[in-house]
Amino acid sequence: MAKNETLAALKIIPLGGLHEIGKNTCVFEYDDEIILLDAGLAFPTDGMHGVNIVLPDMTYVRENRHKIKGMIVTHGHEDHIGGIAFHLKQFEIPVIYGPRLALAMLEGKLEEAGVRDRTELRTVLPRDMVRIGKNFLVEYIRNTHSIADSFTVAIHTPLGVLIH
Repeated sequence: MAKNETLAALKIIPLGGLHEIGKNTCVFEYDDEIILLDAGLAFPTDGMHGVNIVLPDMTYVRENRHKIKGMIVTHGHEDHIGGIAFHLKQFEIPVIYGPRLALAMLEGKLEEAGVRDRTELRTVLPRDMVRIGKNFLVEYIRNTHSIADSFTVAIHTPLGVLIH
C-alpha cells in the first residue's frame, strides 16, 4: 500500500440483540458494501398492550439499501430470522445464506408474507466459504446450540477476520 493510501473503515453496527433478548441483527459495512447478520424479532413485554412483535430500527439499512450484498443467517430461532419477511417488504436482500433448517423455516415465512420472490435462499454446510460482494468472505463453522443446524461464522474482511 502506498504511503498516502488508506483503507476504508469497517463498520460493525449492532441493531439489536445486545443487552436484550431478541432482535438479533447486525450490519457489517466496508467501503460501499453491506452484509447483514441475522434479522430477528423480539416478543413484547407485559406492558406492551396491542403489540405482537418488536423489530429493531432498520432506518440505517433502509437508507443504505443500495449497498446490501447479502445476509448471513446463523440458525432458525425467531430472534434471528423472525424479522426478515417484514424487512423484505421495505428493501431487497439479493441473497440469504444459511443452514438448511433455518432456510426451510424462513421460506415458509417469506411465502406467507408474499415476499418469497424478493430474495434468493442458498443453503450452506459446515466449512463452506461464501464470497458476498468483493469485501466479505464468510466461513461457516458448526456449533452446538439449542436448535439443530446452527453455525458460528468467521467473516473475512480486508481488515481482518471477525468471529460471530
